[in-house]
Formats: sequence, structure tokens, C-alpha cells
Amino acid sequence: MLYEAERREMCRIVKSMFDRWLTNAAGGNLSCKVSSNHYIMTASGLSSKYLWDIGPENILVVDDNLNVIEGEGRVTREINMHMEIYRNDDKVKAVIHAHPKELMVYACMGIDMPVVSEALEYLGEAIPCLPYRPATTQELAELVGKWTSEFSKEFKEKELVMEDIYAYGALLRRHGVIVASDNLHSANEMLERLETNAYVHIHAATLESRGYKYNR
Repeated sequence: MLYEAERREMCRIVKSMFDRWLTNAAGGNLSCKVSSNHYIMTASGLSSKYLWDIGPENILVVDDNLNVIEGEGRVTREINMHMEIYRNDDKVKAVIHAHPKELMVYACMGIDMPVVSEALEYLGEAIPCLPYRPATTQELAELVGKWTSEFSKEFKEKELVMEDIYAYGALLRRHGVIVASDNLHSANEMLERLETNAYVHIHAATLESRGYKYNR
């Protein structure tokens, strides 16, 4: 089996994501660049059918043209978003698209998420929510690619790093979140950081309504 260790690790990570409400039975997808012209990625439909309890055979190996070299199932229609990120930031080696429980609040409201956690402050004051484009469309992929190009350039110029992690993300209006990193583990960690920030900010609003204020 090609890239068996990498495919097994992707299975482990996506099952953990589902168990921790970082994505849901309605979807999400992961990809990772494993060589100069090979990618591994979750096949279409694994969320609703298997609840992300999958094996390495469900992880596809594809080439630059998305031809399936090995694995069971179809290439997800949302892979165009992933590929636009790879094309627009040569440091990216892993992409996660997910529907996290808390982050979906901001995505569906169409608002940027204020950064309140130290773990995200190196990304700026807020995590952007990109304008709405229909799911799976080329319009959405191009929007994500354009944002990736602009943000990654600023990211590199300002040397925005935290504990040597190269990872960042954006909300997708009415859809979910997209995360990019130089490895799959850091992408998963960034997803968790984003979701934790959303949880804190949402619940802090309740305390603010009772007169409590952030102590800076």
C-alpha cells in the first residue's frame, strides 16, 4: 500500500476530529501533499456513511491532476479548494476543511471571529470570514486561493510564527472553516486552537452580559 503510514495517521486524526466535534457527519475533508506530485486525501462521503471511522483504504492517493492512483471511493468535489491553497502557498503541505460546532456560529453569521486566546494572537485581531460562495464551486475555490495568496505573503513577511508552527485558517460563510499548514498535525492543532477560541468568545459574551469585562 502506497504511503500506508501517512494514510493511517490521517484516519486517526479525522476520527479524533469527529469525536471532538471538530467536524460532523455532514462532511469535511483532509488532504496532505506527500511527494512532489502525490497527495493523499479523504474520499467523498465518509462522514455520513462511516462517521469517520475509516481505514487507510478510504484515503485516496492522487496525482497533480487528481487521477486516483490507489484507494477506494471518489475524490471529493471540494478538493478544488485544497488545490488552490497548495498552488498559492508553496509552504503548505496539509489542508483541513471542517464544520466545527462552535466555529459554525461565526461562519453562519458571516462575521470575523475576534481573537481572544493567546494561542491565536500571532494571526492578528480576528480570524476572517470570507464572503459567501456556493459550496464545491470553482468560485469558492478561487476565492480561497486569492485569500491564501494574500494572507500567506503577509504571514511570511511578518514572520508570524508561534512555537515554530506554520498554520493559519479562515471561516467560510455559511459553510465551515479551512485550515492550511506545513504538516497535518499542525493543521489539526490549528483547527483545535480556532475552535477553542470560538468556544471562549461565545461563552465570554454571557459573562459580559452580566457585567464582567475582559482583563487585559
